[in-house]
Amino acid sequence: MNSLGFMSYVYMGWSAEAMAEHAAELGLTQIQLDPKQKLQVMDDEPFSPARIERIRRIFESRGIGIAGLSGYTNLMNPNLEKREEKLKQLEQMIDLCPAYGTRYIATETGSLHPTNAWRDCEENRSEQAWEELIAIVDRLRGRAVKNGGVLLVEGFVNNVLASTGQALRMLERLGADGLAFVMDPFNYLTQEALTRQHEAMAAMFEQIGGYCPIAHAKDALYSEDGFTTPRVGAGQADWNVYAALLTERLPDVPLILEHAKPEEAAECMRLIRSAFDKAKPGKEVSGGYVS
Repeated sequence: MNSLGFMSYVYMGWSAEAMAEHAAELGLTQIQLDPKQKLQVMDDEPFSPARIERIRRIFESRGIGIAGLSGYTNLMNPNLEKREEKLKQLEQMIDLCPAYGTRYIATETGSLHPTNAWRDCEENRSEQAWEELIAIVDRLRGRAVKNGGVLLVEGFVNNVLASTGQALRMLERLGADGLAFVMDPFNYLTQEALTRQHEAMAAMFEQIGGYCPIAHAKDALYSEDGFTTPRVGAGQADWNVYAALLTERLPDVPLILEHAKPEEAAECMRLIRSAFDKAKPGKEVSGGYVS
């Protein structure tokens, strides 16, 4: 099965040492790390080379590699002053990739919604929004190229980049130099797609799977409160389908746990490993078979 890792956000408030120890006990071997997160290691100097070296040593001593960095911010923040401030900060973080020993840094695309980066709005679907996003991503992936890195763009159904079809359009427009994506089908599952998950997820893998060096582990849930992506097992996604597609098409990509609390991580790992066990070649999965 895919190597398993975790988002540093899972352990918000923990020290790097405690985080690494707990994750190693769960058999996790990869981390997607936010350089800005407080880790009780020189937190007053988040971008210091000395801090980066100390953090790397802490995780590597527990057999945990840095799969990528988390640079999540609303690229489409409607407040242009704040948008530029965050873009400049993200560029600083892109520059850190080599020091952390990774080529990859991920971000979402965001929304033009006036108060919530995770809500949709009519402006998100405009050609102007798309062209703004293309220009911003081109700027950031250019910065990544200068550092020998790759910007990983993560879409979401309520964001300007709302589908893997759009992600493919972006790739066709800008090229693959310094640009790739996160395999996170949960972000892209519409209510209609949930009724035909095997077909929907297979299409996502077909469209962008070849450009996804990292995959995410969570779930998808539509309720009276709208759309959310909770921890593994807390939603409506068919993990047997996802595990089968990862096994068949992206077996070497690290699978990163997110949206879980530390006390939930062990159960999430159990569910993930169970899904992979069912996804062994020749076993039936929901909606079809693994060849």
